[in-house]
Amino acid sequence: MSPVRPSAFRPPGLVSPRTRRQRGAASVLAAVWMLVAIVALGAIDIGNVFFTRRDLQRVADVAALAAVQRMDDQCAQPATTANANAASNGFNPQASGQSLSIVCGRWDVSAYPSPPYFGTASGQLNAVQVTVTKQVPYFFFGPARTVSATSTAKAANPDAFTIGTSLVSLQNGLLNTVLGALLGANLNLTAVSYQGLATTQISLQDLVVAAGVGTVDQLANVSVTAGQFAQLLVTALSRTQVANVNANVASGALQTIASLATGGASLNVLSNGSTPGVLAIGLANKQAAADTRISLLDAVMVAAEVAAANAAASGQPPINVNTGINLGVLNAALQLQIVQPPVMAIGEGGRTPTGVWRTQASTAQVRLFLNVDLGTTGNFQPGLLSPLFPVVALLGALFQLDVHLPLYLEVSPGTAWLQSTSCAPTKTASLAVVGVQTGLANLCVGDAPTGMTATTQFSCPNAATLVSVGVLGLPPLLQIKANVALPAMVPASSATTMVFQGDTDYYQSTDANAVGSVLTNALSGVAQSLSTPDGLALYVAGLAVPVGTLLAPVVGLLTAALSPLLAALDQVIVPLLNLLGAQIGTATVHNVSLTCGVAQIVN
Repeated sequence: MSPVRPSAFRPPGLVSPRTRRQRGAASVLAAVWMLVAIVALGAIDIGNVFFTRRDLQRVADVAALAAVQRMDDQCAQPATTANANAASNGFNPQASGQSLSIVCGRWDVSAYPSPPYFGTASGQLNAVQVTVTKQVPYFFFGPARTVSATSTAKAANPDAFTIGTSLVSLQNGLLNTVLGALLGANLNLTAVSYQGLATTQISLQDLVVAAGVGTVDQLANVSVTAGQFAQLLVTALSRTQVANVNANVASGALQTIASLATGGASLNVLSNGSTPGVLAIGLANKQAAADTRISLLDAVMVAAEVAAANAAASGQPPINVNTGINLGVLNAALQLQIVQPPVMAIGEGGRTPTGVWRTQASTAQVRLFLNVDLGTTGNFQPGLLSPLFPVVALLGALFQLDVHLPLYLEVSPGTAWLQSTSCAPTKTASLAVVGVQTGLANLCVGDAPTGMTATTQFSCPNAATLVSVGVLGLPPLLQIKANVALPAMVPASSATTMVFQGDTDYYQSTDANAVGSVLTNALSGVAQSLSTPDGLALYVAGLAVPVGTLLAPVVGLLTAALSPLLAALDQVIVPLLNLLGAQIGTATVHNVSLTCGVAQIVN
């Protein structure tokens, strides 16, 4: 007989503990599945918002990049471009629940020092802020949600230019002499070599790669000699993507310079604060200038002058320059000192919040010391000084006459600044507007002060002894001294502007004050100034003698001797100054390249 199970005697309606456990487990499982379903549905809604926001960010980024490349001062083209670009990427600003807003302004860490470094501006706009919004429905939970994304894009339009250089300077015979003197090398390059350097370009990114650094900013940490800088240019030229017809000629010239210029002071490739360099970049983000092109000849000349200026600042004496040009006199010694080097400028147009031009180029500040020896003559003609000293005329055979003319010229820098750039769909319609102020000059007749360094303040030197008469072997008995200051100044109101079209490499010159050669006018006044009582002084045995018009015969002697000399000096000094970029009365600007629309997302 089978045993009877306990459940057989369970009263009706009484649930066993096992059944209760099963029902409880099912309830928990149902709750878990319900929670999973809620989470899943919520994830779908949240994921939809997330992916929509990411898509909107993509639309905003691309629209901002496209808009900023069509920047104009009225913000007309950027707005049209942004809307068209957003539509091409599937975003319709006209659709219900969708919108696109555009704000044109300026991204500038100096003007707006706090993130996002963007604000409205009245001129030289360089950034676009695009905000897109969209209503995103929640399929399972709650009402629709507004999702937005904002992107700010900046487009630098950097222009590269120098002031003072001119291709005309390549046609004279001084370039080897001047560049060689600056580099401490004996150069003998041909005009074809210099023409090759003048017509060959590299980009700043090429220079970055050649220097072995990662960014344009890091060029400020690269310190080399002028010869080593020439070798950097050789390496950069070998890797550049810029099309150059004369690349081989330029490379050969650079290699010659690098091999001969083995010493000299060091220089920075990029200006860093108050430390001058070959390049000065007026951009908040210097990397935006990576595609900007520079001329190799400009780079070599500026590097040589920066090195010479650094040497002068360290106390080295002026450089001796052999002009190789006959002045029609027995001896002419020329010394050169670079007080302040020139600047190659790359950057944006307009002013900073403090009113300073963002991008400025300048010529060098130059000092020239020219000592012209008209000769030492024994047994001079008895009648030469007979109106003054008849006794001397009788003893003429015993006397010695020395005549020389010391000139001291200082040219302060001329400057050029980038007023504005305007980029258009075509290169010919794109413009760079450059303002120019020519340099000032002072010309003195007098002996240069001894021990003058680059930091010495300019002043007319000591009175020069133009004529010295003495018995052989004895101190001078008679001296004629002069100390004449002749300003060759250009008025400050002579500032003018130049407009360059497109990114074409070319030069423009202007006679800023319409006076022609200022130096010629100053030199022509030397003889006139020497003829005045204040211009000349007579010393007998070291004592000043008031002679008034008695010096008229001596003035006649000096005028006759100086007239051909002064005419020849202008033909030597002006080309020499032009090679150094130190122009007086005129200004030549070399606009190398305007690079439009270097766009990047900044936040």
